[in-house]
Amino acid sequence: MTPTRSAHSRQRTAGQKIRYAILTLIGFIGELLITASFVIGMFAIWQLYWTTLEVEAGRDQQVTVFQDSLPPAPSHISNDIRHDAPPEVGNVPDGQVFATMYVPRWNMMQIPIAQGTQQYVLDQAFAGHYDGKIKTAMPGQLGNFSVAAHRRTYGNSFRRIHEIQEGDPIIVETKDAYLVYKATKHQIVLPSDSAVIAPVPGDWGAEPKKRLMTMTTCDPEFGNSHRYIQHLQLDHWVPRESGIPVEMTQELK
Repeated sequence: MTPTRSAHSRQRTAGQKIRYAILTLIGFIGELLITASFVIGMFAIWQLYWTTLEVEAGRDQQVTVFQDSLPPAPSHISNDIRHDAPPEVGNVPDGQVFATMYVPRWNMMQIPIAQGTQQYVLDQAFAGHYDGKIKTAMPGQLGNFSVAAHRRTYGNSFRRIHEIQEGDPIIVETKDAYLVYKATKHQIVLPSDSAVIAPVPGDWGAEPKKRLMTMTTCDPEFGNSHRYIQHLQLDHWVPRESGIPVEMTQELK
C-alpha cells in the first residue's frame, strides 16, 4: 500500500519543522557566540587599557604625596657618593607608600613603592614590597629587597621590564636617601619558584652578604603562566639632603 498524498504532505511538513528548528538553534548558538566574543573583547579592553587609565593619575599623585611628606631636598647632582649601609627605612604599615622607584630605561618613570603585595596595593599601580608570609629586606638592607607589580593591567607599571639591560640603574628614593641599584641578571620562572626572592636568590638557607633588589611580574606580557624576574645589586647611595644621584639625570634609550 503506497502512502497517500496527505501522508507525503505531513512528512514534508514535519521535515520542514525539523530543519527550521535546527536552523533556529544554530542561529541562537551563533548569536550567543557573537555576544560572548563581544563580552570577552570588552573585558580584555577594560582589563588591559581602561584599568590603566583609571589608576595612572593616582600613581603620579601618590609619588607627589610621598615627596611632599619629606623635607625639601636640593635638585642638584650630589657628590656625596657612599658605599656603606644606607639609613634604615623602619617599620611600615601595610598599604603605605614608603619609597619611589625611578627607572631611567623607561623614560625616568616614577613608581610608588608600598608595603605588601595584596591585590588592592598592586591594583593602584604601585610596586608592592614582599612583606607577608615571605618577608624580604627593606631598601638598602642586607638581603633581597623584592617588589612585585602588574605588567599588563592596572597601570602596566612593569610592562617594559624585558627592556632592562645589565648595568642599568634603578633608583629607589626613601625618606633619607637615594639608593642606586644596578641590574644584573634576569630569569623566567614558574609562579611556584619563590626562591628568586630569597635573601640569597635561589638559596633560602644562605646567609646574605650583599644588598640586593628583585623585581617580579607576570610573563609573558599578555599572560601569567610564568614570572619575569629582574635581579639588581646596590651600587651606591647618596643622602637626600646632599642632592640627587647623577643617574636620575640620564634617561636611557
